[in-house]
Amino acid sequence: MRDLDVKIGGNEIDRLRRWHKQGKLSKSHGLQKSRFPDTSSPRKIAALIRQGILQNARFAAAIIVRGIKRSDKEDVHLSIRSDVLFPSLYTIRKQGRFTTPVAFATSHVAAQFVKHFPREESGVFAPETLPAEIRRAILSGVRSQGLRIAHKITILKQVADDEDDEGEI
Repeated sequence: MRDLDVKIGGNEIDRLRRWHKQGKLSKSHGLQKSRFPDTSSPRKIAALIRQGILQNARFAAAIIVRGIKRSDKEDVHLSIRSDVLFPSLYTIRKQGRFTTPVAFATSHVAAQFVKHFPREESGVFAPETLPAEIRRAILSGVRSQGLRIAHKITILKQVADDEDDEGEI
């Protein structure tokens, strides 16, 4: 793997973009509590919904990995993109759950890993090192909880080594 790009965002992404353009998100300022308040409790979220201040919230994640698949015949440059859309706050609340989309996503994905983790193994495992059938079972369990996952593999055009790479990302 040569390049990994991960983007995660929810409703606050517009605010973060605006702060970035205004230069308010620099390392010298650090994390200021006024700009990054604590995460609201489920009780506080429920109160905000009852007051009409908060109506809905969404959470999504996108991961793009660019790399080379090596084989005996030729190297193939690939881009693999995975997008995950989590149930909205409205959908979660309609199910009678008192949580946020981020907490819902985190807990359900973690629960699927625990449920399908090989009991006879011990140690620390990266998800990609687990057997394929376990990875498929985890993804199936995640999808059954209302998380939508899309994968797209794109074969990238190869750039000759002697060409000028200036201006490319």
